[in-house]
Amino acid sequence: MEVYIQMVGWHSLAVPPSLRLFVNGECTLFNCGENIQRFLNEYKLHVAKIRNICFTKINPETIGGLIGLLLTIDNIADIDITIYGPKPIEQIINTITCSFAKMKNIKLKIHEFCENNFQIVLKGNITITPIMIREKKKQDNDICNKSGGEMDYKKSQIIPESDKTHCEGTNNLHRGAGIKHESSGETDLDNFKKRRLWVDCQDMHKENDQGEKTDLKNAQDEETAPENAQGDKIDPENAQGDKIDQKNSKSNKILDKEKDPNRGTYKENGNKTKSGDDKVNKELRGICYLIECPETIGKFHVEKAKKLNIPSGKYYGILKSGKSITINNKVIKPEDVCDKNINGRKALVIDLEDIDDTKYLLGEISSRESFYLKNLEYIFHLSCEEITNMENYKKFFLNLKNVKNVKCNQSNSYLNVCPFVSAASLNNFLSKLLPTIFLKYKLDTPVYDISNLSSTNDNRKKMKNETEGANLLTVDKEDGSIYQNRAPPSAYGFTNNDNFSDTQETGNDIECEQNSSYLVYNPLSKFVLHPFHKINICTDEALRDLYPNIFNSAKTSNILKENENLLENFKNFNNKITQNYSEYPSFYFLGTGCSMPSTFRNVSGIILNIEKNFSVVLDFGEGSLYQLYWMSQSWINFSEAIKSIKIVFISHAHADHHMGLYYLLHMRKILFPHLDEPLILIPLTLKKWICLYRELFFDKPIKILYNEENLEVKQKINDSNNFVFLRPFKVNHIKESYGIKIESKTIGSIVYSADTRPCDNVKMFSKNCDILIHEATFDDELLEEAIYKKHSTTNEAMQIGLEVQCKTLILTHFSQRYPKAPKLNKPSSTEIKEIMNKTIYSFDYMCIPLNLINELPHYFNILLNLLEKIF
Repeated sequence: MEVYIQMVGWHSLAVPPSLRLFVNGECTLFNCGENIQRFLNEYKLHVAKIRNICFTKINPETIGGLIGLLLTIDNIADIDITIYGPKPIEQIINTITCSFAKMKNIKLKIHEFCENNFQIVLKGNITITPIMIREKKKQDNDICNKSGGEMDYKKSQIIPESDKTHCEGTNNLHRGAGIKHESSGETDLDNFKKRRLWVDCQDMHKENDQGEKTDLKNAQDEETAPENAQGDKIDPENAQGDKIDQKNSKSNKILDKEKDPNRGTYKENGNKTKSGDDKVNKELRGICYLIECPETIGKFHVEKAKKLNIPSGKYYGILKSGKSITINNKVIKPEDVCDKNINGRKALVIDLEDIDDTKYLLGEISSRESFYLKNLEYIFHLSCEEITNMENYKKFFLNLKNVKNVKCNQSNSYLNVCPFVSAASLNNFLSKLLPTIFLKYKLDTPVYDISNLSSTNDNRKKMKNETEGANLLTVDKEDGSIYQNRAPPSAYGFTNNDNFSDTQETGNDIECEQNSSYLVYNPLSKFVLHPFHKINICTDEALRDLYPNIFNSAKTSNILKENENLLENFKNFNNKITQNYSEYPSFYFLGTGCSMPSTFRNVSGIILNIEKNFSVVLDFGEGSLYQLYWMSQSWINFSEAIKSIKIVFISHAHADHHMGLYYLLHMRKILFPHLDEPLILIPLTLKKWICLYRELFFDKPIKILYNEENLEVKQKINDSNNFVFLRPFKVNHIKESYGIKIESKTIGSIVYSADTRPCDNVKMFSKNCDILIHEATFDDELLEEAIYKKHSTTNEAMQIGLEVQCKTLILTHFSQRYPKAPKLNKPSSTEIKEIMNKTIYSFDYMCIPLNLINELPHYFNILLNLLEKIF
């Protein structure tokens, strides 16, 4: 049996820090941030083998990829998955799965750790022991004082196959998960015409003495079946049943997931929580984990057995198992023919929030050193640099003998490797042809540690006093590891490309001193934990390239040489665009695929940049923030893009259109804590989830308008006299599905159809518009599937563009069966040829300046013909 731990997340803006424990063909994840399913699928790491997910803490960074991952597994497997973590993980999953992400096949079991230290037992007798991180208590400053951080250890076991749920109370909030910031005030919306619907989530959390429970049992699934698309309209004024009151509940219900053959919803039973649960919930801040392997059986020596005249067969097996045998009245013990068993090795997974958590953990470990530190092989540090650079933290862990300290959080550094090599390879190829249209990542270091920016100012000051400074990463060519060495505080801040090159060149000469620095490995490195004689760090599969190329270079070069006349067109355009390029207004296409991420296309995400400090989001699927980061030309460019977002439109409740929104809000709050939240136009079906999200992770109202017909929003653009008008309209997809029309003097009229069958509303609102962005999920051969799933084909989208006489048609939301480029249909008529000359096929990482948009269809037709020949 082989046991290893693999690093699958390392950077908050790529794949947030996370680990994958592999045991006997099954996997356990530690944290599940954005892009995790895309990353695992990219490298064929078999998401269907996941059996357990353990969370160190609950915040948008650690849970951002959970629902997308579960939905993907639900589509391909019928398995049990057990989720472990602190509160309120059960409440979050219940709310999501009963509103917009119902699971049909997989069975979820949720275990919330509260009072006791429950031990998880995996196959092969691998154990995972949670270490509860509590609120700060009065204790001696000396971290080695046994009484300082001591807590009761009550050992019991949870077998993942069990159906038992041992922790009650889904309605208590994990108050340590979100840090509060002062609000600088609300931004006034200038005008709402016709019908005005303003919903402030704060109003839905007013205290009352009785306390209200969320009715999860009767929640409806609006998106799984096509026939539900025309369900009854929900009255937005009748919000009483949707209130989520966490503060004054006098009794909470246990929510056990019982599989209903038709709906698979959660059902309630009448058990009540203990009166002390609220207190426990407030104390628990996070969880670290100790992983322990069983003994490695000593080697059996056949020659010794033969000398003792032991017949081969069953006696060999008995002795190997550790039992004695008797032959000819002579007792033969295992030690007569076997080496001594070797104690199983351990690994620690540490993810801390602030300095108080650090003191508590060090006190706890010091009070039970034998249990935690004996036979310890690895420590995986998922915490931010402000934690790992603290003097007492480093002194404690880096001085442990024969322990490898692996730094898994590299969020303070630029991306030194690309997580998605397929998409990056295509992007790299396209950017060589049209560098101003297809943007790619440029090295630039984040100004500060993103994963810890939500700490309070007091904690930051305390940490700053105990932090020795930033760290420079240096690379070892032989094994792929990166050693982190102390640098002066001036190392914080921006670094340019020249500095990056110098670091790599000089870093190879620096050797790692054991117990004096952290080891930093690239993603996909494996840390073997069992059996003992195979313990090793394997970097054969580790990522190494920032700008990868998976395509056949020789074939590509030959085709490009044969089509030099086509390349001349691109050269001419590039020369022209340098003179006429205007960054604003423009489109960023972050994701152009549907349903779930593929190797070449992420899910839906578009940003309309109207002016420098004013942009509108049109859907924002999981991973869209990373896509924006990859397109950004610098850290300043990336942060300004986030800051400029003033309005977010979510078309409908399918997860591929909105699951990236919450991490965007989280990161925006971290980078700009005093900035007003953007206005969010969202389907009514997401009401319960967005309100719970605000309650858990935000300290001020999220400004929401629920999409409805006859709604019109008028908002001033910056300080100018220019206004933007937004009008949602219903489309033919699932219940509460909307498209939107956006108008202003700067951009003209732009219509986004979102997911829909061809319908009258799209035609009416896009009549004579400047730009129509229309979905084209399927090619013409799959018309029946398009009708069943309520999507459009390429030809149908073009017919609409032709009928409404739009100036430019942009096609997007392609089925993932067309990974690199959608199938081109031969023009069937003169009219279709006409609209094809106005059509742009979208790609991920594509920037379209509106002042050149009418010229781009010609070059995109050339580009698609070229891609067909290459791929």
